[in-house]
Amino acid sequence: MTMERTTGRTIGAPKRWAGAACVLTLGAAVGCGGGGGGGDSVVPGVQSLVFAQRAFVRGDGTQDISGGTRQVIDYQRYNPGGGVYVLTPPTPDGELTSLTDDYQGVDIAGLDLSFDAREVVFSMRHEGDEHYHVYIAPIDGSALPRQITDGPWDDLRPIFVPGGRVAYISTYQFGSELPADQNPFGRLGLRRDEYERGAAPQLSVISTEGGTPTVCSQNLSHIAEPFLLSNGQIGFSRWEHLGATNDVKLFRMNPDCSGMEGIMVRAGLPANSFVQASELDPGTFVSIATSRNRTIQSGAIFHIDARNRTSTADIIPIDEQRAIPESLTPAVPTGSGSPASGVGRYRNPRGLFEVSGDSRTWTGQLLTSWSDGDVNDRNEIAATAPQYGIYLFDPESQRRTLVFDDPNMWDLYAIPVQVRPEPPAIGEGVMGNPGDMYTRPAILAGADVRTTMLDETVSGAQFGDGVSLDQALDSTTHVRIIEGFSAEIGGVGMFGLTMHEGAAIMGETPVYADGSWRAEVPAYLPYHLQPLDRFGLAIRNQMLWIQAMPGENRACGGCHSDRAQPVNLAPTLTAQVQPADRTTLRRVLDRTEIPWAGASTVRNLQDMLNENCASCHNGGPSDPYAGLYYEITVTPEGATEPLPPFQIPYLDLSDRPITTYYERAVVTYPASYVSLLMASAMMGDMEVDTTHLGGREPVEWIEPGSARHSRLIQYMNVNAFDDAAAWAWSTPSHPENVAGATPVARADRMMLIHMADLGGQYYSRFNTENAGEWASPRY
Repeated sequence: MTMERTTGRTIGAPKRWAGAACVLTLGAAVGCGGGGGGGDSVVPGVQSLVFAQRAFVRGDGTQDISGGTRQVIDYQRYNPGGGVYVLTPPTPDGELTSLTDDYQGVDIAGLDLSFDAREVVFSMRHEGDEHYHVYIAPIDGSALPRQITDGPWDDLRPIFVPGGRVAYISTYQFGSELPADQNPFGRLGLRRDEYERGAAPQLSVISTEGGTPTVCSQNLSHIAEPFLLSNGQIGFSRWEHLGATNDVKLFRMNPDCSGMEGIMVRAGLPANSFVQASELDPGTFVSIATSRNRTIQSGAIFHIDARNRTSTADIIPIDEQRAIPESLTPAVPTGSGSPASGVGRYRNPRGLFEVSGDSRTWTGQLLTSWSDGDVNDRNEIAATAPQYGIYLFDPESQRRTLVFDDPNMWDLYAIPVQVRPEPPAIGEGVMGNPGDMYTRPAILAGADVRTTMLDETVSGAQFGDGVSLDQALDSTTHVRIIEGFSAEIGGVGMFGLTMHEGAAIMGETPVYADGSWRAEVPAYLPYHLQPLDRFGLAIRNQMLWIQAMPGENRACGGCHSDRAQPVNLAPTLTAQVQPADRTTLRRVLDRTEIPWAGASTVRNLQDMLNENCASCHNGGPSDPYAGLYYEITVTPEGATEPLPPFQIPYLDLSDRPITTYYERAVVTYPASYVSLLMASAMMGDMEVDTTHLGGREPVEWIEPGSARHSRLIQYMNVNAFDDAAAWAWSTPSHPENVAGATPVARADRMMLIHMADLGGQYYSRFNTENAGEWASPRY
């Protein structure tokens, strides 16, 4: 069957897609009829829907199944043939009005409806433009769409924001508008995650009339799927990639890009990724919960209750640490496995509302896209794409009622054409531009680092077998501020035998006796924090990126204090009385990075090892561990035979090259790096043979992200910055416990500690092919 479409300016009755409403419940069709014409809306109280069609059939007739959609945060999928449509009434045989017929080769990457229901904003690529850009069109098709963004980048997933603005995600190269010798970002202006290497979109906000956008402070990886909150804030999904943390969480911010905080960021969530969210009532949301990849951007529908129940402060409506997710589709897996027949997976859920004046009430029903089948890698094997149609879904009865489904297209992003209340326009205080990076620094601060709501213990060094986190935090003397970067620095994919990406220490700001601290840092960059003891060891590693706009003051109550409570930065706090620490406002050359080997402008870790350690621990006759090694064997994915075994020395700190296997690749590093990091980097697909270890087991000499729990650091020990006679461990320090050995300076021990606490990376900005570029003072 075929379907003829009309534009908003075509006179005459269009042909209609034949087929009556089809109701499905628990995977079984309970009411599918044929034929029919027009009729009442399938969606109660709604006369029209606006939605997008995306093509999945290529020009050669083959099906594009997961191209550009393998991960839930991907966006690079272009198959011409789609468009933006209004369906009136919302029935399988309703009338379709095209808003994009004036363009050829169209693909749509997200849309939204204005508050007065008169305009649609959408992201479109067409055959006259190699990139996606943002357009606004009248819902009645009475005028051509007007383009409000432009440039050699992609602008995606737009939403209307109060105050005549549009928020969207963009691969815009931040800072590129400045002269090259004045651009403080360079390659950092466009983030690229180490796994994907593709451009990582960041949030931008622009006037509905176009002009210069405000570009928000940067996450290390992708931002995806903006949505609007009833208080005027912008919600979004954020790929959180920091060490072993590798998931997609829900966040929110003000439309001027300030106040970036969580909606649901706690550990132990029932799915890796929460995306395609929308608000139901203040503090409650509906979202897709799924695997980060391999589900073609679909999954289970979850209700999220993030209302703040523990504080009376009206300024904090969200409790990000106590948000409660509940599946509305319990039969749908939240991983990448195949669902049962008839269960399928969902996309783009949105609540249906009864609107009265300035208020609206959720009816309990959802408008969503759905496809039956596996909707995962098995679609690739079968060379058959999923079939997303638009459905009305009742979570209570689990009934799906077909609204519209063109079998030749994916029908997505459906929105009822209804007037809705416009939230207040908020957040105009910290607008900035890339030239403000150093001249209008951001402030990171804490009221009392000793305050925590976490029920954790800290062990190692002076804490022995373990003390409570709040007791350990009493020992905090400084807060280490760490900048994150990734593959955008150029010439590097993975940063070594570690899940951590690039890292640099901006500085270690002092903590005052009352637990307060405050530091100035360059605006826009992603940071994470570590409270430190007097030995320079991280007490805890905060595994969440934070960032700030120019002039913004980002303050926390403590080390994972209760975020549902207001932060009290009383003027009597020492950090408020004293000037903010400016030693953390550092250019790239002044930040502390630890390249392992190959850097020519800064000291390598291997240089330190050669000077202090490699003369003994080199596999030679004087090495106490000479001849000890273990073997790992790997059968690569898709191979029928394993690779030859890789020999890993028990402890060899020399610079001789060693080959090993990591993240589906054969890699070569100095023996010191492989020897110290390989045991912590081994994956489940590796077989380990310890025959040649003389009864020993492989040792995790370095635990990436934790010097305190790294055997090498414990073995060498470290003394306090304020008392050379005080040592972190009660055991003797090495090599001083060996007769005739030359003592190792504290600065060299701290180099090892920094390497471990930062994540055990091999690469920094200074040992890649673009190392010379970072010597420029403009960075």
